[in-house]
Order: sequence, then C-alpha cells, then structure tokens
Amino acid sequence: MDQQGQREQQFIGQSQQFNEQINNIKTQFFSALDDFTKYYVYFNKNPEVNEFQNFYANSKSQLQTISRQLFSTTNNIDKMIEELDNQVSSISIKLKGEEELYKKLIELSENINNTQDGSQILIDDSKKKYNDQYYQNIQIFVGMIIGIILLVKLFKKPIPTK
Repeated sequence: MDQQGQREQQFIGQSQQFNEQINNIKTQFFSALDDFTKYYVYFNKNPEVNEFQNFYANSKSQLQTISRQLFSTTNNIDKMIEELDNQVSSISIKLKGEEELYKKLIELSENINNTQDGSQILIDDSKKKYNDQYYQNIQIFVGMIIGIILLVKLFKKPIPTK
C-alpha cells in the first residue's frame, strides 16, 4: 500500500475513533446531566446535608470532565480537519500544475499531428511533381526521336533508281 493509502486508512481509523469518543461522551452526558440536575435540586433545598453536597460536587466534576473530553475531542477533530485541508490544498496545487502540463502536451501533440499531416502533404505534392516531370521528359524524348527520324528522312539523299 502506498503512502497516500496509508494516510487514508489512518484518517478513517481516527475518524472512527472520534465517532466512538463522541458517542461515549453523548451517553455519559445524559446520565451525568440527570444526576447533576437531581443533586443540584437536593443540594439547593438542603445545603446543610453533607451527602448532597458531595453528590452535587461529584456530579458537577463529572460534567466538567465530560466537557473537557468533548473540548479535547473537538480540538483534535479541528486539527485533523486543518491537516486534511492542507493536504487537499497541496494536492490542488499539484493538480493545477498537472492540468497545465496536460494542456501543453495536448498542444504539442496537435502540433506534431499537424506537422505529420503537413509533411505527408509535401511528400504527396513532391511525388506528383516528380511523376509530372517524368511523363514530360518521356514526351520530350519520344518527340525528339520522332523529330530525328523525320529529319533523317527529309534530308536523306534519295537513292537513284536506274
């Protein structure tokens, strides 16, 4: 597994861990809140009873502990989000660079294809000119032979007949 895949698995594991922590805090909070509400009423009605004072203090400290746990978990989640945001920003910058490179490569590929098409056209034109010149040379050669034969026949001394 590559480094990116390991990071993804790490983030998934941490997000599951955060989810479990939040669910634990959620379940603890409601029972602690019920205890705090009950002992708050008992304590305020009977402040002289030490047992209610102790229960009230314990439930208050339990709520404060849960609050600290929630703050710590929230803070860790915020740090994780910042880290993910930095990584996404880094990937985004790399992606923009790759997009620019892709555009340049596409343009270069089109230029190469255009050059190849242009060179094929030049080759075809050269072949056509060559063939035209070849046929013209043959016509000139045949014309010269016919001309020479005609000249020879015209200027040839007639053989006297007896």
